[in-house]
Amino acid sequence: MPPLLSSVRIEFGASDAEVGFLTSIVMVPGIFLSIPVGIAVSKYSLRMLGSLSTILAALGSLTTAVANSFAMALLGRLILGIGGAFIIVGTPSIIPQWFSHKDFGKAMGIYSTNMPLATIIAFPVATVLNQNFNWRYPFYVGAVAGLLVAVVFAVTVREGPLRGDRTRTGWVEAKGTIKNSEVWKASFVWMFFNTTAIAFLSWAPTLFQTFKNLEPLYASLLASVLMYVAVVCVPLFGWASDRSGRRRPFMVLGSVFLALALNAASYAMGSLLLFSVIALGVAASMVPPLVMAVTADSLPPNLAGTGFSIVTLCQNVGITLSAPLAGYIVQTTGRLEPTFFGISLFALVAALVALTLKTR
Repeated sequence: MPPLLSSVRIEFGASDAEVGFLTSIVMVPGIFLSIPVGIAVSKYSLRMLGSLSTILAALGSLTTAVANSFAMALLGRLILGIGGAFIIVGTPSIIPQWFSHKDFGKAMGIYSTNMPLATIIAFPVATVLNQNFNWRYPFYVGAVAGLLVAVVFAVTVREGPLRGDRTRTGWVEAKGTIKNSEVWKASFVWMFFNTTAIAFLSWAPTLFQTFKNLEPLYASLLASVLMYVAVVCVPLFGWASDRSGRRRPFMVLGSVFLALALNAASYAMGSLLLFSVIALGVAASMVPPLVMAVTADSLPPNLAGTGFSIVTLCQNVGITLSAPLAGYIVQTTGRLEPTFFGISLFALVAALVALTLKTR
């Protein structure tokens, strides 16, 4: 959606703040469904739930593609979010079933490349399809991709040998997980981190076009540089965390550097802008694998689904706030610098929360 915001806004006559909801509304179902979904994926077959949810996500993409009103486009995104809630909670819960604690950083580092890779593909493809056809075509592609993924998921996903007793994953066990303070603190770091990072990814293509006079395709590619860097750096930071036996310093420093790089990007031009976005990618790579690793470290494998449901709940709150908040700042100030400064404050809050973690 981010590279398409301007086209959608023009077609439906929506404001910047309103059109931002098309990015964030996909996270709303997860706010309400995350914990029930976490209990469900801990108790029932993730293969079945995951396949059904990807089909639902495909239906949401198709609904958005054929939307004849802004409300219908929002509905399509909402359906996509319902399907996505199961995938976002369920897939990381498989990893503790296959890896021991000493390897969580590396495993979660590899897992956490999924969003950067998806963004690297989606941003330029969506931009090219929009320029050559219209903004609806990327969602037709998304619908087909969702159906293909449903088949791949059903064929390939397997639960691991460290799965534990499925019968001991009821409400009583879930309550213990929900009361785990370390899981909540890691989740709050993830919430504030996502508020910052997704606001940048959602609005950077549009803001770079408007305030730095970049061509649409270059603006999208420049915004996605953050993700190219993350694909390389996220696994490295996961590996470094396992080698050093430390999680907290990476989360604190990553959040602080994210805020600094974001403000630098708002003032930079030319090659300095590129270097600022690269620095942004390096900083943003420090946090994701460690949030996941801290959550997995804090729980037995059979309760990981419930733990990741809390992570997802907070992530969804952060993402839901991010795009409309940035859109509101843009609309109010009409300037790039206060917009990036405003969203960078959330990264600093993430750093403060990370300091309270008991993990090393």
